[in-house]
Amino acid sequence: MFVSSKHMFFRITGPLLLMSLLATAQQGDDKGVKMDPVVPEKLIPPSPVLTVDQALKTFELAPGFVIEPVAAEPLVDTPVCLDFDPAGRMWVCEMRGYMPDIDGKKESDPQGRIVILEDTNADGKADKRTVFLDKLLLPRAISVFQDGVLFMDEKRLCWIKRKGDSPSGEPQVIDTKIMQGGNVEHKPNGLLANLDNRWYLAKSDRRLKRAGDTWELETSTFRGQWGIARDDYGRLYHNNNSTLLFGDLLAPDLLLGNPDVKMKAKDFTQLGSNRVWPIRVTPAVNRAYIAKAHGFDNDTLDPKTYKLISATAASGMTIYRGTNFPADWQGTAFATEPVCNLVKAIRITEKDGVSKGEHPLDEKEFLASTDERFRPVSAYTAPDGSLYIVDMYHGIIQHNTYMTSYLRKQTLDRGLDAPPYGHGRIYRIRSKMGKLQPVADLTNLHGLDLVRVLTNPNSWQRETAQRLLVERKEAATIPFLEKLAKAGTPVQKIHAFWTLEGMGALKADSLVTSIQTKDAKLQSSALWASTRLDAAELSKLAPALVAASPTDDEVVPYLARALGRVGTPAAFAKLADLLAKKSKVPFVREAAVSGLDQNELAFKEAALKDSKDTALLGWLDQGARDAKSKPAANHLTGEALASFERGKALFHGEAACFGCHGADGDGMPNLGPPLDSSEWVTGNPRNLLNILLHGLTGPITVDGESYSPESDMPALGANPAISDQDLADISTYIRNEWSNKAVPVTLPQAKYQRDATKARGAKPWTAAELGK
Repeated sequence: MFVSSKHMFFRITGPLLLMSLLATAQQGDDKGVKMDPVVPEKLIPPSPVLTVDQALKTFELAPGFVIEPVAAEPLVDTPVCLDFDPAGRMWVCEMRGYMPDIDGKKESDPQGRIVILEDTNADGKADKRTVFLDKLLLPRAISVFQDGVLFMDEKRLCWIKRKGDSPSGEPQVIDTKIMQGGNVEHKPNGLLANLDNRWYLAKSDRRLKRAGDTWELETSTFRGQWGIARDDYGRLYHNNNSTLLFGDLLAPDLLLGNPDVKMKAKDFTQLGSNRVWPIRVTPAVNRAYIAKAHGFDNDTLDPKTYKLISATAASGMTIYRGTNFPADWQGTAFATEPVCNLVKAIRITEKDGVSKGEHPLDEKEFLASTDERFRPVSAYTAPDGSLYIVDMYHGIIQHNTYMTSYLRKQTLDRGLDAPPYGHGRIYRIRSKMGKLQPVADLTNLHGLDLVRVLTNPNSWQRETAQRLLVERKEAATIPFLEKLAKAGTPVQKIHAFWTLEGMGALKADSLVTSIQTKDAKLQSSALWASTRLDAAELSKLAPALVAASPTDDEVVPYLARALGRVGTPAAFAKLADLLAKKSKVPFVREAAVSGLDQNELAFKEAALKDSKDTALLGWLDQGARDAKSKPAANHLTGEALASFERGKALFHGEAACFGCHGADGDGMPNLGPPLDSSEWVTGNPRNLLNILLHGLTGPITVDGESYSPESDMPALGANPAISDQDLADISTYIRNEWSNKAVPVTLPQAKYQRDATKARGAKPWTAAELGK
């Protein structure tokens, strides 16, 4: 969740992570590596528990802003995330039980809670606490509705109905499978309500859709690790432990419309650097002893200041879209980093549909603290237009799975292991010059009054109004929404037609003007929304789609995606012309194929008879074969198939390989290279076994592309819980999953390779060595 394996809590680095060891004091140690102190003791200040007033004095904040507590102990205990209900009250997940001592004892006891924090006298501070649910096991995500609460804990994705502030009945388990595998640091989280009326997760390849009293899980793109955010146009933002921010370049899952075709398209980008400027020395991080063992470099500590140079525990973020900050802060990302005790501001700029991130404060952070217990893990644009920061305020931040001898001493020397419970803060950051919005109870608004809230400049107000309108589905609001979809500002129109989509009332007529607009964001969103129309309404919209002219190249993939569904000769001709004239626009071919599900052969015959685009033709042929009917690894039988299934369970579970290589085998930026179509996977099994046994360091070239993971791949062979049979099973699985098809690996092969390389110990291989 918050750190990285070998680096800190709630963020994990290193492919095929060691996840299965039981809590033992030094199970995170690297064999043969001395873990001597790095930071001179005289430079390490004590880390006592501070009162809120004392903690406020430790902060350095960007000029022009004020930080103040809105909730603190005893009202809140170990908070990790929150959601606001329509009245503006905070519903907080308290992860009580996370590392209650140095060995993580009793972490498996259900001690967590969901609580409601309320400001009853409108002074800007919570003064009332209501426990909604208790005895939860490490709760980590929440989304609040008028009639219930969606939440995730360590083992379950649940829905529970509510009557006011009390639960009604027992939690209904929606799913447990997505919560399997890995430890607390490797579990899905997020539950972000997005523009398209779906709820998106971090650390998962699933999203949710509500259907009455039930919830449906849908396939999505695997994103992030801890925390997920969105902008006004529904684009998602995420991270991994050592990368502060990634931004999607397209609307979510625009390229997943054709489930039978596997297309590799990196439709996201890193925004800004991972450079951090803590204002306190950072010895309590495993990267410190790594610095000593391997020589200081730009991924560990600054040898002069002994402060971490790059993020190691990037956590929850938000894209600020409130009303309190100055206008030039609109759309800025705020990412939390609990190991460095800071909140990073990343200013996002965009040109021609391509986003970039920059650090706006030179060599200072937006918010930083000298208090080692300040653990910011989530951030939110608040109902009053300010920025909220969730501070877990916990001494131990590294999970016991990765507790090394070095880190154990650092923790105990400063008493960071106590107290185990009882602290936590939620702060508000506001501009000195800006005004705070009164927090109205949107629950009491109906009809036109609620539709008007879609025009509010504060994103929380608009998005909450959309959720309420979709939940209620009041027919009387439809005419008002249809009018707004044609006559509002671009952002207002977008909210209006997506609200209609969520109500099941979206008609072609509400999209025509937006498809004809010159505003690229509005045009793109309308084309995206058109993919949700039923066949009858799509037919009505077809002339407008065929006549549409992309405002700029940013719109081209959206138009290609929309045209594929139409299926008429005119639409095919338009799509073929678009592909010919805009062939160099990123994602246009993938978007076209995504929209052509069930229309692949018809389009190929009608428009691509003379095409020499072998990749495009191959994708269309793949989709036409209906790969859904083909079971995984259908070429394997007997013990080989059994080994494949065991390896699959390990990959997605105990070994947690998916955390760095992706559930789809396409790899994760800065973490792990792709496994699908990798010669290192499907080639000589000796190389693959060597990598699993001893790990890998440095750059590696896969399918002609170079990858440089920020951390070494650890050695599975050093984990006593991973047997030779497990290594053979994992190898067999990844050699025969996705588009891979290679000879299975057997138990004798794994045993032989372990014995043959036993003298190497835990020294990781390099690609050059393996190549020899």
